[in-house]
Amino acid sequence: MRHLKAGARRLAGLGVSVAVASLALGTGAASASTNAPATGVTWHKLFAINGWASAQRLYNTGDPRWAVKGGVVYLSGSVHQTSGSSHLFAVLPPQARPSHAMWITVYTLGDSTGTLTIYPNGKMYAGSSPVGKAPGYTSLAAVSYPAKSTTQKKITLLNGWHSEQNVWNSGDPSYTVKNGVVYLSGSLATSGTSGKFARLPLPARPAHNEYITVYTFDGSFGTLLIEPSGLAFAYSGQATSFTSLASVSYPVASAPSHMLPLHNGWHSEQGVYNTGDPAYHVSGGVVYLSGSLATSGTNSIITILPLGARPAHNLYIKAYTVSSSVGTVLIQADGTMWAYSPNPTNARKFTSLATISFPRTS
Repeated sequence: MRHLKAGARRLAGLGVSVAVASLALGTGAASASTNAPATGVTWHKLFAINGWASAQRLYNTGDPRWAVKGGVVYLSGSVHQTSGSSHLFAVLPPQARPSHAMWITVYTLGDSTGTLTIYPNGKMYAGSSPVGKAPGYTSLAAVSYPAKSTTQKKITLLNGWHSEQNVWNSGDPSYTVKNGVVYLSGSLATSGTSGKFARLPLPARPAHNEYITVYTFDGSFGTLLIEPSGLAFAYSGQATSFTSLASVSYPVASAPSHMLPLHNGWHSEQGVYNTGDPAYHVSGGVVYLSGSLATSGTNSIITILPLGARPAHNLYIKAYTVSSSVGTVLIQADGTMWAYSPNPTNARKFTSLATISFPRTS
């Protein structure tokens, strides 16, 4: 398995149209200093190596950083490669390293979907297909996972699904609940045909259906669906060969939330898919999004986050869109949120906000 498995002009360079960018910039961009004081994580610099560097000055997406709080590791910022050809861009310190290897879907240049691979020794790799997209830009926004010291409980697998720990050292499928948030981890595969791989226990169940894009075998991307009953499904991409649960998180069913007011013709898809109305929840300085939405229009701006839920930098985050396609949710420092995809109609037909979370100081 490979490691790749393994102003308006700047926004356009990352895959946002200049026409739509001008609408967002016209709302009155706010710097991070205008946000209300935030509590939350304490960030530490992540030192880039092998010709990689921060992409902050290019896109205001933040320097690469890490933090540990409440048994959870958070990443933020962005990187790009200025010289060389190595996919190894940084090494995490011991306190921020995972227990097992992780493959995580992330945003890469031009609205492409790349892979962040992190090994237990802290080595971090950025990959994409085409290969030039990750060196052009790789986002670390919204990546979080249980710290090595955090106790996790194994998930009982069904229908012939089995752990891939012995093959890839990627961990047994497991869950933990920290601060009202469920974190999944590990990997699985099957030689069978059923996508249903588990019924999660009551403490790990969401309030609504969660549609989440996950890494599957050899650089492909599949879908994880978790229902309020606890039933969990993995499908599309090459899910049966390898499905990663790394960096999947969502609030517990009882977590409070606040409705997001939608703009430009966007509307909730709760009534169609039982995915929840678009909403946000802030706890311990971390913002959690949920729900799903769609539009019959063409404007990609979906809402303006309230002051207390805005990040410090622009965040580019991959998201599930209709029929297991992959799109992007962009959250700007002024609170403007966009949903778009390489095929524009995919995001407009359905965009999931499931598993999107970030510290306010990201």
